[in-house]
Amino acid sequence: MTGFKHYCERVLTAGSVFLNVVLGGYSNQTFSARNHQWHKENRLNAVKYIDKLLGKGHCSQCWAYWKIRDHKW
Repeated sequence: MTGFKHYCERVLTAGSVFLNVVLGGYSNQTFSARNHQWHKENRLNAVKYIDKLLGKGHCSQCWAYWKIRDHKW
């Protein structure tokens, strides 16, 4: 991965976390991970649209990464 691509990816991830915090989510969770959590809880979510835009399984992958880093099982 090029330096610029890696930088852009990190900026987008930070933006996703910022959006999640502004909407009342955890400060270490992306908007995608939060939507997957809502999906698991049968709440209104945007997983279908996020995954369509960013790739199949994106939200579940973000959620799994968040859970591993969060250490809350």
